Amino acid sequence: MTFSKSVRLILAAVALSAAANASTIFNFDGDTLGTSTTFTDTVDGLSATFSSTADPGGFIVYQSMFETLTGNVLGDPGPAGLDNLALSVNFSQDLSAVVLDFATADFITPSPLTLTANENSTLVGSNTLSGQFLLGFTFPEGEIGFSGGVFNQIVISSTATDFAVDNINVITTGAGTTATATPEPATCALLGASLLTLGVPALRRKTARRALTK
Repeated sequence: MTFSKSVRLILAAVALSAAANASTIFNFDGDTLGTSTTFTDTVDGLSATFSSTADPGGFIVYQSMFETLTGNVLGDPGPAGLDNLALSVNFSQDLSAVVLDFATADFITPSPLTLTANENSTLVGSNTLSGQFLLGFTFPEGEIGFSGGVFNQIVISSTATDFAVDNINVITTGAGTTATATPEPATCALLGASLLTLGVPALRRKTARRALTK
């Protein structure tokens, strides 16, 4: 069970609208189990630095116990042993869109998870969603994305005690693209943002229904 096909379609629409030229996925499968923040992964020339205010050791790479998060994941608590942390991801290039899988440490009611996008220290925008319990798995899982403007940092946080993330799919801005967009691309970018806002929750609901009918 995976959201990947639909997510690729959504990201493709956003990529065309934002004049993006590359899509890159950070999935932690190349990281050694036990790697903790702060650390940097580089994929296809794009670097992402993962950090937390609790470093060293706020978040840690561990083997997935989830359905939609596979292989290795990054979550807390890490070696520092602290909960209720925010995860910061700083990218070496500007981005126009991001989508990632997440799970929260909840047993009864799924807690909301918030993704905030910044360009350096300036807020660009944010999105908040809650996961869903999938049949046969303990913790609620979901998928969250953001598109709109140009940003080079995301901050992920939740009201849950702990959370994990995986499959961070990002689209870099095209060569020469700046935060000042011409009217036509700007209109398309709004379309891309709408696709993410409306499409991602629908994908999660569809996946949950499929799980219940197994």
